[in-house]
Amino acid sequence: MQSVTIIDLLLIASLGESQVAAFGIAGAIVSFIIGIQFAIANGTQLVLSRAVGAGDKNNIGLVMTSGWVINIGFSLLALFTLFLFNAPLIENITHDALVASEAKSYVSISLLLLLFSSASQVIVVYFNSTKKTRIPLYGFMIEIPCNVICSFILIYGIWGAPELGLAGAAWGSVIAIVIRFAYLSYRLYKEKYHGYVTGLFILSKKSVIEHIQEVVPIVANFIVLLTGLLLFQILFAQLPVASYAAITLVLPWIKIVSMFANTWAQASTIIVSQYIGKNEHQKIAPFVDQSLLVTRIIAVFILLIFYIFSELAPLIYSNLSSETLTALATIAPIYIVLPLIRTNNMFCGNMIRAMGESYLIVRVNIITQWIIALPLCALMIYLEAPLYVVFGIILLDEILKFQPFRRTLKSCLGKYKGDEKA
Repeated sequence: MQSVTIIDLLLIASLGESQVAAFGIAGAIVSFIIGIQFAIANGTQLVLSRAVGAGDKNNIGLVMTSGWVINIGFSLLALFTLFLFNAPLIENITHDALVASEAKSYVSISLLLLLFSSASQVIVVYFNSTKKTRIPLYGFMIEIPCNVICSFILIYGIWGAPELGLAGAAWGSVIAIVIRFAYLSYRLYKEKYHGYVTGLFILSKKSVIEHIQEVVPIVANFIVLLTGLLLFQILFAQLPVASYAAITLVLPWIKIVSMFANTWAQASTIIVSQYIGKNEHQKIAPFVDQSLLVTRIIAVFILLIFYIFSELAPLIYSNLSSETLTALATIAPIYIVLPLIRTNNMFCGNMIRAMGESYLIVRVNIITQWIIALPLCALMIYLEAPLYVVFGIILLDEILKFQPFRRTLKSCLGKYKGDEKA
């Protein structure tokens, strides 16, 4: 999923700084909407996994229909809002006429992308929930080459195609996701044909309400975390150029590498949700313990990757100034240690959501990030504290979450152990 943005960025890099800047603005808007779609689909996945665990084929279809109603409903609202307000929004972000024009064109075309992405998300979580995870992988393996080829042709006008520039990248992504959607729809039809799922396109008020209850805290948590991250970046931008450049270089690596731990945690939630659906509560605690052990192994692996990165940073970024390289070395101990805490928090958060306590995650994140970490970061920047103190607040935020998450997870597991004894 992450490769799509990287591909478009690499393909349009040679068009010039204005196009790259326009893509940065438009891509951020589109990514935000897709992120909420993914958060909604995450809620669908939890409900769907419980239905799969219970072996209720008809309920699986009802859950999917509810997932489509909520996800596509949100997407249509987002599309309508962007259609009306994308121009003033982009013009407020940038005052460069060329950049604004290119960004508006990309967002307008990407409205189609968002619609097909929304419909595809529900099919993807169906196959994930039924442990047929290779099918979504094959879908991405079809989409990505199509995206590269179509975008390249339309950006540069190859083989008689119109030369569309940045708009060509948007059209390439749209064509590719339509092809992926067609493949996923065909595979879902085969599932329905073989009788693995029934009740599709039958709407149930109870199922929709259950969905909304599951989805709202997950979306709220996504918005809290994403907005908090944006505010951190705005605050870091107030630092000296070398310090801000160092943090800017590190944050994408933290995000990408953290996905390894997060995907493991996501996969684990499917198993836990299925146990809940099967009423096999006695299996949850041992499974969580085993999965947490793997998470800790992943954390050590990520720590080693960051350590190697810190050692190779002067070679990777050999064209940077000595001040920036010094700043990178200053914050290295923090981003090296960070995975040990963050991966544990990711795992606990996902497990707690799987056991139906999503609101507790939102509350903890609001307290640690918004009430403590962000104001403290602003204060440290105002007091001109050393760089490692300012950047270290990200680590402090994770440390503050550590014990509440562990305590909440233990409480959730205790509840299921109590059910077992009863």
